Amino acid sequence: MDLVKIGRYLAAKRKALGLTQRELAERLGMSDKSVSKWERGVCLPDVSLYEEYCAVLGISLHEFLAGEDLTKENLVKQAEENLIQVAADSKTRQKRLKAVILALALTVFLVTFLGALLLFRGKGPVNSLVPLDRDSTEMKTAELLSGVDGAFLFRYRTDDAFRRLTVTSCEYRAGEEIDRENHVISYESVGSPAEGMIAVVPDFERFTVKLVIADPSARFSTILPILEGVEDREYYGRSASQIETEIPICFDEEQLILVLIYDDDVMHVLNLREFAEGNIPVDNDVMYFFSVRFEQ
Repeated sequence: MDLVKIGRYLAAKRKALGLTQRELAERLGMSDKSVSKWERGVCLPDVSLYEEYCAVLGISLHEFLAGEDLTKENLVKQAEENLIQVAADSKTRQKRLKAVILALALTVFLVTFLGALLLFRGKGPVNSLVPLDRDSTEMKTAELLSGVDGAFLFRYRTDDAFRRLTVTSCEYRAGEEIDRENHVISYESVGSPAEGMIAVVPDFERFTVKLVIADPSARFSTILPILEGVEDREYYGRSASQIETEIPICFDEEQLILVLIYDDDVMHVLNLREFAEGNIPVDNDVMYFFSVRFEQ
């Protein structure tokens, strides 16, 4: 995210309301020095302040993170950009942390370098898929962006080339699969990326799920309807089960990463592994399975 652009935007909005930095700080329960840092683009406020900050300035969270006023026409596009940027910022932050740790541990690294070479000799490339940590600032921001149903963000990294990435969505009703749809990005002509992101964003109020697949060179997004034809669906409860930790990418195999569950009574929320092993509770009225397949 462009912190300087965001800072200038926040400053302009504050001034348009006739507020000083001190007056804004008092409303937010912070110091004017903190406001000054945010407006100079030194850093962003804590995610816990985002909603209150936006309310004071009369802007949306998407405008806050974009650093500009948004029209209805470009709001949807910016929403995708913000989600993708959240995941990218998480990776950037991790890189910076790793750089600091590497600098502090350089001496130890040099001493143990030869031993590490022997330990990892013969091991193949690292290929993995990991969910964003729900306690991370990035994930909390994504959940604010996505509304009450939150968002499910997964980042992948692979050292091996692959031809296609397919995200499959399956709908189950009373334990029976009634619909299956493949969402594909092909890399046969451009070469596959080393990393990317998959986002699943449910919107219960609109009865849709947004799917976004993005990497540094390509992007795919689509809106999937949910609970079509279900009576009294507005009263349904919902839950979810997803991968909780990093998992290895198994090329040319379909790997389940998320299940969205909807029911008007008691829901059976299982560990994702149980779902993957074919344990499909018939008592759950409607479920949506999302799986990935990296094809070489």
